[in-house]
Amino acid sequence: YTDPEHLNYTQTDYDPLSFERPEWDLHVPEADRVTDPVRGRAGCHLAPAEWRFLGWLEREQFAYDVYSETQFHFEMLDLDQYDVLAITVHPEYWSVEMYERLKAWVFERGGKLMYLGGNGLNCAVEFLDESTCIYRNEDDRDLRNKENIFESRFHQWHESEANLLGVAYDPRGIMTAAPYKVIEAEHWVFEGTKLKQGELFGTASQHERVPGGASGHETDKRTLSSPPKTQLLAQGLNPADGGAEMTIHETASGGTVFSVGSINWVTSLLVDEKVSRITRNVVENFLAEK
Repeated sequence: YTDPEHLNYTQTDYDPLSFERPEWDLHVPEADRVTDPVRGRAGCHLAPAEWRFLGWLEREQFAYDVYSETQFHFEMLDLDQYDVLAITVHPEYWSVEMYERLKAWVFERGGKLMYLGGNGLNCAVEFLDESTCIYRNEDDRDLRNKENIFESRFHQWHESEANLLGVAYDPRGIMTAAPYKVIEAEHWVFEGTKLKQGELFGTASQHERVPGGASGHETDKRTLSSPPKTQLLAQGLNPADGGAEMTIHETASGGTVFSVGSINWVTSLLVDEKVSRITRNVVENFLAEK
């Protein structure tokens, strides 16, 4: 971060980081309720936002277990013991080992993946041991060079995350928010919503930093690396063609990946009836298919 040739932030030095030390960004005040607005720069895309997803799962009476990404890397999560995996809000930094383990589960063993976030799996990390990792940000100027072939920092290090998720982060529309527009109204994800072709949903949001709808903060779209049969279900209406693309694709093994491509999605779950129903439809469909 501090190399003048690759400087991304204005800080000139950083306090030592730790997997063990509680971070303020991962703190939810005891007095907070899941129905409260989500405030703050970090709160809107880290633990306080993810906590709203857990609140939604409990409200909808879905049983769940919670694992950290670090636990996933160190093989404390056996995916084959679960029917559905949901990754939420802003899972930006992943190891190649995590990515390949998840990809094999979906493409080879029929796993069902819900990607309920934005700018996810976008940068590789390398774990040197159980307490040390390197963030492979590389030189992001390569991503702004129109001749460059890379779709993300993860692509620079391994492959584009769109191969798995169907979408990858796109800087257009950053720090804006808007509703989604229905593109495929007949698809089963919209069952019971009464939404028609071209209608809007995801207008309500708890996200106070970037208010305005479920498509926002940072958004993802299909790329040249998206699986060939990736289907566009809905499109965010953010300015500058910056709207998130809600997609779904199936694998030959029976696996399915549903992606919303937006950090804001989860902060609409508890306050937007249509967003809630769509997410519930996906959970129930994925569970019914196992």
